[in-house]
Amino acid sequence: MIKKIFSTMALALALGYVAQAQDKQSPPPPGPAPKIELGDYEHFTLKNGLKVYVVENHKQPVVSMQLVLDRDPILEGDKAGYVEAAGQMMRTGTKTRSKDQFDEQVDFIGADLSFSSTGFYASALKRHLPVLLELTTDALLNPEFKQEELDKIKKQMQANLAQEKESPEAIASKTRSMLLYGKNHPYGELMTEETVESITLEDIKNYYNTYYKPNIGYLAVVGDVTPKEMKKLLKKQFGKWEKGDVKEMTYPLPQRPEATQVVVVDRPNAVQSVLSFTNPADLKPGAEDAIPSTLMNTILGSGMSARLFENLREKHGYTYGAYSSISTDEILGRFNAYANVRNAVTDSAAMEFMNELSKIREERVENDELQHAKAYVMGSFGRGLENPSTVAFYAINTARYGLPKDYYANYLKKVEAVTPEDVERAAQRYINPDKMYIVAVGNASEIADKLQPFDKDDNSIAYYSPTGEKVERSANAVPTDVTAEQVVSNYIKAIGGKANVEKLQDVTITSNATVQGMPLIVVQQQKGNDKFAVQILMNDSPIQRVVINGDQGKMEAPMQGINQEIKQEDLATQKLDAAMFPELRYDQLGINTKLTGMEKVDGNDAYVVEIALPNGQKASHYFDKESGLLLKKVSNLQGPQGIITQTKNYKNYKEVNGVKFPYLVETSVGPQVIKAEVQNIEVNKGISDDTFKL
Repeated sequence: MIKKIFSTMALALALGYVAQAQDKQSPPPPGPAPKIELGDYEHFTLKNGLKVYVVENHKQPVVSMQLVLDRDPILEGDKAGYVEAAGQMMRTGTKTRSKDQFDEQVDFIGADLSFSSTGFYASALKRHLPVLLELTTDALLNPEFKQEELDKIKKQMQANLAQEKESPEAIASKTRSMLLYGKNHPYGELMTEETVESITLEDIKNYYNTYYKPNIGYLAVVGDVTPKEMKKLLKKQFGKWEKGDVKEMTYPLPQRPEATQVVVVDRPNAVQSVLSFTNPADLKPGAEDAIPSTLMNTILGSGMSARLFENLREKHGYTYGAYSSISTDEILGRFNAYANVRNAVTDSAAMEFMNELSKIREERVENDELQHAKAYVMGSFGRGLENPSTVAFYAINTARYGLPKDYYANYLKKVEAVTPEDVERAAQRYINPDKMYIVAVGNASEIADKLQPFDKDDNSIAYYSPTGEKVERSANAVPTDVTAEQVVSNYIKAIGGKANVEKLQDVTITSNATVQGMPLIVVQQQKGNDKFAVQILMNDSPIQRVVINGDQGKMEAPMQGINQEIKQEDLATQKLDAAMFPELRYDQLGINTKLTGMEKVDGNDAYVVEIALPNGQKASHYFDKESGLLLKKVSNLQGPQGIITQTKNYKNYKEVNGVKFPYLVETSVGPQVIKAEVQNIEVNKGISDDTFKL
């Protein structure tokens, strides 16, 4: 099938996607809390207000610096994304150096230098420190903001957003934040392709001129340097950095829901659901409950020995892993428990989550379980101290959050002092099973009714789109005046009509693609309805070849030592690739179609047609209501760790010999994203049958 560019390649990539397993280990019980020696640091403040913390470490001839700008969160509104873009623009050249010149000089001294909207990180050998500081200062004080660089950044940000639309985990994360904080709060507003497109160069300049001020900055310096020499260097380089007033921002504090509400984001054809159980937690850094809450979460869901993992994976087998987290924040933290579960057990998994959340609130933990959690937390804290930069950042945190000066020195003593009653109190304060959001990203037709009993907010499940708009479930209702057969027939007409399609005897498509930044060339050839071959090349060397000829198929991957026949159970699906426009031959191929509803695809209304193969596999195809063209396909592939959802988006149709082909195909499968741009299409060139020899 011509439209399925990279389907076979994506399957091969999915089969090679392996999540590493981890061995379960229980930490030993803790001994008495040891005395903590955080190490020495020296603090001084430059005349412009920059606060500097220097930690000497002469074990290696390396110096690293990290700047943190302590500003309030920013509500970006209809330009959401401009703050992130401003951070990236800080590293795109200065008034004295082009981006290429700047990059070359950083590379020449073997340094690391990166910027964000809230500071920078820089590191190099001690002997290159003066040059590194000079380069950092140039980028910090003399940035050159150019439109062409902003355009590149916006394009990459929009590509990332398009990718996130196909990630259930990313959708769940954005939906949680939006629900907890609201779209009119900096933590809850959503960046979209439209808001990114509206970002201007003036927005970038305004951000830099407003927030890049030394008097809100904390600079950690760690490495082979003395405070005295660092002070001298910083005075010379950063002394010209002018301070300024930075406005403090306040926002209404979001409230938790009055009753537990179920929120569903529909992902048709998904066989797994991303489940989240989340509520706001008014837990400030260094608060009395911060350490008890950490221990509580360690017991509940921070690892493979925690209760959620033991219950949902080990006992019931509902998921590969179930976890929880609790975060502190100056404005408002959050609690979240989460897992990916099979559709068939969505309600059972949700019940076990709620059981565990209720249990840790209502039943006091046993002392042995608490002691194991203490051992884990103490061990993590001790390992962190092995990194000298930890000392600097503990000092910075103490200043930023107004912590007691001995907060970190007494941290382990505070851990040791936590009692089962403290854990119970933390659970009751910060986990609210009766007032939380249950977010499910999955196939609404299979999971929504199962989750209905968990909704206590007027017993009405809320539905949202992947981009955060509230929708009605009825919006996906099946049209009564259109059939799947009509949608498929309109598609054939839209691409050129049956007569023109049937004139195609063979087709060769050459495309450029990228996978994880690696450039590839893909040559796909098809002949008739049963011959298909695709070859993938990197640096002109073949890295994969797939051939299907009639009832046989073969896959080769020389670099991986793979040379094997395609199994018959997989061949049924792959033969669709060998059929040239199978929509004309659904009856002969034993494929059934069913119109399942309407959905938005990139803002366009689209008919959703379920494609059922003879082997029981199903896929969803999305056809534009107006143009009739195919916009998207969602199918499921069997990988080593279970089912992986593959999404393919089709764009930029162009006509070749009376038939329209998509010239841009974006494929997301597992962690892989493949973007293919067609360079050339040739038809009816008389491809030899030898091309398809197995």
